[in-house]
Amino acid sequence: MQDIAQDRLRGITTALTLMVLCLSTPGARAATALDAGNLAPGQLVISELMIDPTRVSDGAGEWFEIFNPFRIPIDLSGLVVESQTGSTVENFTIKGAASVPAGGFFVLGRSAASGTNGGVTVDYAWGTALSLGNTSDFLRIERSDGTILTQATWSEAPAGKSLELTSFTGPNLAHANFSASLRAYGSGDFGTPGLRNSNPMTLTGLVAPPVPEPGTWALLALGLGCISLTRSRNIRGT
Repeated sequence: MQDIAQDRLRGITTALTLMVLCLSTPGARAATALDAGNLAPGQLVISELMIDPTRVSDGAGEWFEIFNPFRIPIDLSGLVVESQTGSTVENFTIKGAASVPAGGFFVLGRSAASGTNGGVTVDYAWGTALSLGNTSDFLRIERSDGTILTQATWSEAPAGKSLELTSFTGPNLAHANFSASLRAYGSGDFGTPGLRNSNPMTLTGLVAPPVPEPGTWALLALGLGCISLTRSRNIRGT
């Protein structure tokens, strides 16, 4: 019985050693969420833009949507959004809770009042901080250090219809990467805010986040080791 207990104790020691190695090896631990500080170009997807609503005014009904293709949440808090009006670049910083769930959508708009914004459920309202030009404009999202994460440019916007992303080939999106929405919402404009696009969407050129952290497996091994230790103590007491 004593030999069995010693073998199990050696097993626990091995498990603890592996845990320390996993948790201390540089690069071994991965983030459980992507946030404004560790997002990289190619990890943020602008999936839809409502630039020129017709059922309501632009000042109430403009919005855009971000899609999260990954299995971990994306925290947008701290990111800077920019657009151009004439020769002036307008911007706002996303503040407070703004998390895109894994595999989900997040809608940012001029107004959060669905009764007057065309029937859109807006997750984050930016108010009058910027406007989306109907011709020759862009929407850019940056980290606070100026790193551009993604940018969408367009030369015209279909009246009353959003531009839905059809092909993501990298962080810089041109007008050719989008198509007009085929589905009506709310007050009668066309778009799919917070929902899957009406046009098929293909994603290539994504930069995948780190894999789930090995430390999780090490902690599981530690738990199993503790069970073994308890059983060993019971053997000694037998």
